[in-house]
Amino acid sequence: MDESLKQKLDALEGSYASPQQTLNIIRTAIIPSLAYAFALTPCSYPDLDKWDAMIGRVIKSKHNLWRSTLTAMIRENVLSFGLGAPSIYVEYHRRSAVALVTSLEDPSERHQSVTMHLLIHQVAQLKALATTFLSTRRGTSLPIKRQLNLYMRARQLACIHASKLQLALKGNSMFFDDLKLREVTSA
Repeated sequence: MDESLKQKLDALEGSYASPQQTLNIIRTAIIPSLAYAFALTPCSYPDLDKWDAMIGRVIKSKHNLWRSTLTAMIRENVLSFGLGAPSIYVEYHRRSAVALVTSLEDPSERHQSVTMHLLIHQVAQLKALATTFLSTRRGTSLPIKRQLNLYMRARQLACIHASKLQLALKGNSMFFDDLKLREVTSA
């Protein structure tokens, strides 16, 4: 993914596209080409950060801004005097949340049930790992992070919690107490 994104951004930076066209191309072609696999593929935060930096570099270059220009300025909404550039972090979390919620609300009862049981099982496994980690306090939380990469539904739930959102079923918050799991995996 890195090399493909770098190649596309280098070509865009060297093109005759205007700054506004560059933003539109990034928003409508480059980010969707990256994001199609976000719901299923684990992406590390350093990778997301690197991709955001690469996109920000091209946007700053096309707008003739200094490299030291704050990223918040290019991400800010146009109505608030920013450039309105999209963020890979936001897209990753959005796609993961949509995938989990769509599966939990699928018209097929079987699909809903399988997703819910899988999520409950994965969260329970991760909680057991976290409890073991917290009780022994040996090493790092790396085994939990590695396991989280393998547990797609739990990873999607972690993305929802990282966005400070909650899953709710019939008005009751689901997995709210499992926010402690996110604290362990982000350490």
